[in-house]
Amino acid sequence: MKDVPVDVLNYIMSVLRGLYFGEVVLIAQNGVLIQVERTEKMRVHPWQGIPQPAEWSEDTERNLRRTIERELASLYYGRLSIIVKQGTVTHFDRLEKQRFMDGDGI
Repeated sequence: MKDVPVDVLNYIMSVLRGLYFGEVVLIAQNGVLIQVERTEKMRVHPWQGIPQPAEWSEDTERNLRRTIERELASLYYGRLSIIVKQGTVTHFDRLEKQRFMDGDGI
């Protein structure tokens, strides 16, 4: 995959920092990031108010940026889902697709 532009990576990080529960899905086609999707889940606890994500350390943000870049670098067709729980990225789900261009399929 081509390198992710800095402003796009900054946007992805901004979206991730703002989530308490949810996921960010990055979609690639032909080795290019073409779409960013955000799904936010609001768990309401009347006695606690609206939860807010904690601030990330510089190390956490740097490591997350590197991981996103590394995962996207080898993704030609597919999607990378970044799962956030309680303001923390807990894991990545990766779905890679293979296209058969000769029209005959497998």
